[in-house]
Amino acid sequence: MTLAEVQCHLDKEGASDLVIDLIMNTTSDRVFQESILLAIALLEGGNTTIQRSFFCRLTDDKNSEKFFRVFYDRMKSAQQEIKATVTVNTSDLGNKRRDDDNQDRDVPVRKKARDLAVTMTEDVKEQLIEASSATKKAFNSYRREADPEDHCSSADGLPSTGAKNHEEKMSFVIVIMQPILRFLQLLCENHNRDLQNFLRCQNKKNNYNLVCETLQFLDCICGSTTGGLGLLGLYINEDNVALINQTLESLTEYCQGPCHENQNCIATHESNGIDIIIALILNDINPLGKKRMDLVLELKNNASKLLLAIMESRHDSENAERILYNMKPKELVEVIKKAYLQGEVEFVDIQEEEDARDEEEHDAASPRNVGHNIYILAHQLARHNKELSIMLKPGGASGDGDEALEFYAKHTAQIEIVRQDRTMEEIVFPVPNICEFLTSESKLRVYYTTERDEQGSKINDFFLRAEDLFNEMNWQKKLRAEPVLYWCSRNMSVWSNVSFKLALLMNLLVCFFYPLEGVHGGTLEPRLSALLWMGVFAALFLVVLMPQPLGILALVAVTILRLIFSVGLEPTLFLLGAFNVCNKIIFLISFVGNRGTFTRGYKAMVIDFEFLYHLIYLIICCLGVFGHVFFYSLL
Repeated sequence: MTLAEVQCHLDKEGASDLVIDLIMNTTSDRVFQESILLAIALLEGGNTTIQRSFFCRLTDDKNSEKFFRVFYDRMKSAQQEIKATVTVNTSDLGNKRRDDDNQDRDVPVRKKARDLAVTMTEDVKEQLIEASSATKKAFNSYRREADPEDHCSSADGLPSTGAKNHEEKMSFVIVIMQPILRFLQLLCENHNRDLQNFLRCQNKKNNYNLVCETLQFLDCICGSTTGGLGLLGLYINEDNVALINQTLESLTEYCQGPCHENQNCIATHESNGIDIIIALILNDINPLGKKRMDLVLELKNNASKLLLAIMESRHDSENAERILYNMKPKELVEVIKKAYLQGEVEFVDIQEEEDARDEEEHDAASPRNVGHNIYILAHQLARHNKELSIMLKPGGASGDGDEALEFYAKHTAQIEIVRQDRTMEEIVFPVPNICEFLTSESKLRVYYTTERDEQGSKINDFFLRAEDLFNEMNWQKKLRAEPVLYWCSRNMSVWSNVSFKLALLMNLLVCFFYPLEGVHGGTLEPRLSALLWMGVFAALFLVVLMPQPLGILALVAVTILRLIFSVGLEPTLFLLGAFNVCNKIIFLISFVGNRGTFTRGYKAMVIDFEFLYHLIYLIICCLGVFGHVFFYSLL
């Protein structure tokens, strides 16, 4: 049984109802956790049947309000726990102290505080008061790490932020949020509009808006409620970064499709949620970025996808303006350029022999891919901001980093789609690097042979070919390492044209001059023979000066005529036939080289109709040369 079949089988036996009942009624944290994990297993892969079961049960059950209250309360508890046990990463402070061991710490700190106080506004003072407890904890933690003996006697009982394991740093109340958010994400998977709306509004006596609560949770875990956005990097560490990523992914799934109501709900929420998402893209997340840049890139990638989801299919500029409100166009363009340059350094280290698919998966959050997602975000925002639009054009702002903008512009494409309400919309998407290896022959083959019998058949047929096209591109990439085979493969259409024209010419000669014994060499008058030689040299001179297809055809035609009257028709046909056999062998090599057929084994070659067709063609060419000229008529 496939995974989907197992999921549906369990659903028929009442697994979905069991999960809902356990979530609503259990008082055990362990049972609740296992229930959520079972729900995730049932929904894995976006099983629409299971989604429907959850939706029907929750809409029909009068007590389903309790189901949403459980999650709402868990989110609230997690936020309270985070505020109570907030930890700040102070590893950089410790390093700084070791560097400046002889300098006094307290005086500069107090002096700086006095200088800041002069310029602080009333609004910022409130944030500072809220942040004071977190700062106190951070400073005490730092003192413990720096002077453990000196600080031992004056311990004030505050929780340390030093080296602790995952469970100690994040209590169960916070840890359980990751599977909860994954479960909510899977409920909305495949743009399930009913469940997207249901998470926001249940139309019951008490309404629990889990969309807003998820955003509030992101706001809380990133430290916004305990200080300004400048402290963002101090609240994100290796322990909670996976949870932040999951929160971003769940929020993205709430919006995609698009679900305009959820988009508005997130964009217009009173919390700092949108500002946090923008800050994740624009700011350096240090000190985490110094140790685990891969985790920071994943964060930026998910944050940019979320902002794109919030703007998806919007015909108004409301959400874009909300995003642009706290985002300077120059900062956004600088982040794009920085990601590209960072990717350039990493690109040098990538091993050539890596399989393309593995490379694509491995580089899902590579600097260049992240930069590309942010570029597409900027491209969408530029429709609502002239300054950004100018900056995205190479040479539009400062000349530095134009290479990055040119690269992303070249590797970005768009299509137009018609939505169900008959509105037309542009979809912008990145073109993967592997697409550079798609051959023109393959493009034409898809274009001419795709099924067009009925409405919608083009798309289905095209997607059925996608796997083969991907394998072919992957093979083409490897083929670049074999210069001779690559040269043959690159000129496959040339060998095909030559083969067809030779077959046509040989059949015409057989048609007009059979039996061939009647035409012998040396039967031409001297003056005509000299004229023919002059034609050969003239055509050759033209080809050398201007190598055009017509000139080459003229040279081939007069050369064949010269051969017929010099050695006779039969030897000429033999030479043409032998040349056609050689050409067809080169064509077969290029065909196999282009498609990578032999890498899939002999079985694949036997069942490949096109390969068999060209093999039979080669056999007929051989029969024409070594058997009888009438075989050429089959070509």
